[in-house]
Amino acid sequence: MDSLSQVIPEIKSSSNAAEIPWKDAVVWAVQPRVGPRVYEWLGSEHIQYICWTNGLANIIPSPTSILSSSCQCIILPSGFIWVGKNVRVG
Repeated sequence: MDSLSQVIPEIKSSSNAAEIPWKDAVVWAVQPRVGPRVYEWLGSEHIQYICWTNGLANIIPSPTSILSSSCQCIILPSGFIWVGKNVRVG
């Protein structure tokens, strides 16, 4: 999977786990072809809720987020998805 953070500026990325707001974000891992694992995340301010079915995580953007003008849902088929404590689930 190519990096979504290159296309969607609301999605942040880092290879340093200490930079990630673990409690306030949905985080997933991307393994680039070369180099260390990269974590991407979307902050809870952009998320109305997240739900999952059969290994797919579905992020519904908040109506107040700029993402809601571009998409109805972001679907993540990732092996590692972290849902922070302060993110709504549905």
